[in-house]
Amino acid sequence: FSKVLLIFMNIFHSFTGSWGFSIILLTVLLRVGLYPLNAWSMKSMHRMKEIAPLVSEIQARYKKDPKKIQLETMKLYKAKKVNPISGCFPLLIQMPFLIGMFNLLKNAFVLRGAPFIPGWIDNLTSPDVLFSWETPIIFFGTSFHILPVLLGFAMYLQQKFMSTAPKDKSLLTDQQKQQAMMGKFMTIFFTFMFYNLPSGLNIYWMSSMTLSALQQWLTNKRLDKVVVPAVEVLDAPDKKRHRKR
Repeated sequence: FSKVLLIFMNIFHSFTGSWGFSIILLTVLLRVGLYPLNAWSMKSMHRMKEIAPLVSEIQARYKKDPKKIQLETMKLYKAKKVNPISGCFPLLIQMPFLIGMFNLLKNAFVLRGAPFIPGWIDNLTSPDVLFSWETPIIFFGTSFHILPVLLGFAMYLQQKFMSTAPKDKSLLTDQQKQQAMMGKFMTIFFTFMFYNLPSGLNIYWMSSMTLSALQQWLTNKRLDKVVVPAVEVLDAPDKKRHRKR
């Protein structure tokens, strides 16, 4: 798989002359190619945000019956064609490419010692160095790498745009609270995980997260204009049922 990625990188390198820009262009190509799959997930997550008030209403109505809450919530998801785990798909789709890029930077001879930004990213197959010191510090070693920090910020932006949580915190469902906590955890986890990994891998993942956030923002902006709020659609029948009772 990494060999296929290298073929495309060689093509980009032939007219950019930079392996760093080749990684970024490869990321753009992958994000565009995977957009149809990601778009489905983005739309489903947008619907999750729309029906959040209804989920909160279900939780308030059956707060003494957790099983009833789960049953009614799943019925609502099914009726509105929403997948509650759709937010996991974009990350899962990216994992094979992330592993492929890691193997590429590890094994490709042409990338060894390849610079990108002199004085900062001097070798794409090793961590970037913003500044260094003499006395080693646990985990950090003798140098500070800024790319993983920028990567963490890019992941934060992605989580912000992908969030299905309503602006009104009182309408947050238990699932949305858990998703928010998991999103923060994953951002911190990836920042530390990537800290001592090759700068080329950081550039790839940071570019991917930034493009994902941009795609999500554009998708949300488009859907906000054309999608009828789920609350208006479901509230009316719900009120009729209460009147009959």
